[in-house]
Amino acid sequence: MMIGSSPLPLRSRLLSCGVLLVLSACATGGDIQPALQSPNLSLLNAGSTIEEAAQPATLRTRSLDWWRVFGDPQLDQLMAVAAQESPSVLAAAARIHHAEAVRGNAKADERPSVTGSGRVIGEYFPDHYVYGKPYAGDAGDEGELLANTRYHLDFWGKWKEATAAADERVNAAKAEASDALLLLRSAVVEAYVQLDAAYKLRDIASEGLTRRQGVTDLLAIREKAHLVTDIDAVQARDAITETRSEIARLDGEIIRCRNQIAALLGKDPGFADTIARPALATIADPAPLSGIPATLLGYRPDVATERAHVEAAAHDIGVARAAFYPDVDLVGFAGFESLDLGHLLRPGSVAAGAGPAITLPIFDGGRLRSNLSGRAADYDAAVSAYQATIVAALRQVADGIATLKSEHARKAEADAAKDHWRRVVDLQKIREGHGLSDAMDRLATETALLLSERRVAEADARVAIAQTTLIRALGGAWTPSSSLSAGRVATGSTLAQGK
Repeated sequence: MMIGSSPLPLRSRLLSCGVLLVLSACATGGDIQPALQSPNLSLLNAGSTIEEAAQPATLRTRSLDWWRVFGDPQLDQLMAVAAQESPSVLAAAARIHHAEAVRGNAKADERPSVTGSGRVIGEYFPDHYVYGKPYAGDAGDEGELLANTRYHLDFWGKWKEATAAADERVNAAKAEASDALLLLRSAVVEAYVQLDAAYKLRDIASEGLTRRQGVTDLLAIREKAHLVTDIDAVQARDAITETRSEIARLDGEIIRCRNQIAALLGKDPGFADTIARPALATIADPAPLSGIPATLLGYRPDVATERAHVEAAAHDIGVARAAFYPDVDLVGFAGFESLDLGHLLRPGSVAAGAGPAITLPIFDGGRLRSNLSGRAADYDAAVSAYQATIVAALRQVADGIATLKSEHARKAEADAAKDHWRRVVDLQKIREGHGLSDAMDRLATETALLLSERRVAEADARVAIAQTTLIRALGGAWTPSSSLSAGRVATGSTLAQGK
């Protein structure tokens, strides 16, 4: 504005603002909408497998620290280390901090900002400009020292939507951290169950080695007395060699399981050496807290993550729509301005001002519409990921229930086979005592019994792993069913117990 000109009348100012708003309204992207809608969980069908396994409402008692039901203090300590020191958990915590920092930036846009500025310039003042005597046509300097303030007037909800999107991304980061911890804990438990199984299988193999060594010694005595041929002794020694090989394999499996647990916790092999033999108890089968999908899926952190991503994408669309309208700010400044640095800090150089500032998109080459289209596409992608996660979650629960049922059936068959061979061994001992069979017959039946005990130990491990997998599928939230009564898993072999 030229010096000496009169300010615009109020009517002209209002007319100018109206023209700006009309021009802005012409640039809206109301025809751009997402193609997908967020799924309605109440319309989902959990299926008969889940509904039949869900506990009645009167029996639902949510288990929070689910791994504690195994009753192993060492496992509890490993879980504490996992929650505090595991690299995956620490990385998830860093993502939460990053999301919170982004949210802090978004909230800052909703608050007034104050900045300071200073400027010193040496220049030549032209005759035909705003400068009067004695500055016009002469060289000199000018300076300013100002405090500037700006406050966004959020008429269109742009900054509110940006903050809401940042809030949802914080929620997503927290849910991702919960999911990472759940996956880590279930992986540790599975490795711990495998370690327990390796120890039990080694016990069975060691007992078999002792028994077979006894048979070999007996055959050696009979061979010297010419009561048996060396073929029988060779067969017995081959059985011993095979058992020792199996023990060596299991020793390596024990070390591998220890190292796997240590690696999951972000620890070195030295930490693995400190892991003692597990002492796991049997647990009741986990049951869903509800057969209603909306309730069931509410406990899954990965579902919560994708839901938060959908909400964040919806708020991003709000930000993109608000960008079509003017940004209206209140701005102001106060400080000192002077055409002579010697007068800069004098009372006569005090300057101040305040008023609205409007930034209006008029012709942007389609940038705003493209941005809105991109945000709508992001929303569709988030909804698709959410739907896929929901489907996968329900499938994992149904598969987990079916797998656990199958493993129990396999374990029942293994238990029945063990009972059968235990009776056969008892009968074989009676026959041997009456001279109706020899040591090789007993070796064969005891070998079959040891193999059946090995299958039982492996079945126990598969059941425990299936239980852990189902707990993970339930989001770590479950209630004990009545399929099993808690108790300590027996260690050692039937042969050892029957000595």
